[in-house]
Amino acid sequence: MRKIAVLVGLALSLTACASLGDDAPNKRYQVDSPTMEPTITEGSTVTAKIIEPGEYQPRTGDIVVFDPPDSYGWNPDGQPRVLRVVAIPGDTIACCDAEGRIIRNGAAQDEPYVQLDGRPTEFQPITVPTGELYLLGDHRGVANDSSENGTVPAENVIGIVTL
Repeated sequence: MRKIAVLVGLALSLTACASLGDDAPNKRYQVDSPTMEPTITEGSTVTAKIIEPGEYQPRTGDIVVFDPPDSYGWNPDGQPRVLRVVAIPGDTIACCDAEGRIIRNGAAQDEPYVQLDGRPTEFQPITVPTGELYLLGDHRGVANDSSENGTVPAENVIGIVTL
C-alpha cells in the first residue's frame, strides 16, 4: 500500500511539473516607432508569449515580434520588430480597394485598427510562399513592412503580442 501511495504522489508531482512547462514564457519589448499605432503607441512596452523556433502556427490578425531578415530594408539595427500578420502561406494579398482596404484572397479586409494617414500603402499582388508571412504595420503610411521589403520567414517569429 505504501508503494502505491508513493507512486501516486510521484505521478502527481510529475504532472504538476509538466503543466508548469506548458506555459510559455513571456518577454517584454519596447516599441520605438509609430508603425503599430493606434493599436500600440510609440514608446509603449508590450508583452509577447515566446514561441519556440519553428513552432509558430500563423494566423492572420496576430501581432508578432520577429527577427527581421538580413535582407535590404528589414534589418537596419538588428533589433526585433513588431508587426501584424495580414497574410499566411497560400494567401494572395493585394493593395488596395477604393476605400484603401487590402484584398486577401479576393476579399476586401475590414481592419478597424488601421490608420491610413501618411503615404499610401502600395504593393503588387503576391501569393505568400510556403513558410513565409506578409506583415504590415497598423499605421500603414509610416510602416517599414512587407509592402516595402517582402515576406518574412515564419521561423523568424519569436513571440505573439498579448494586448
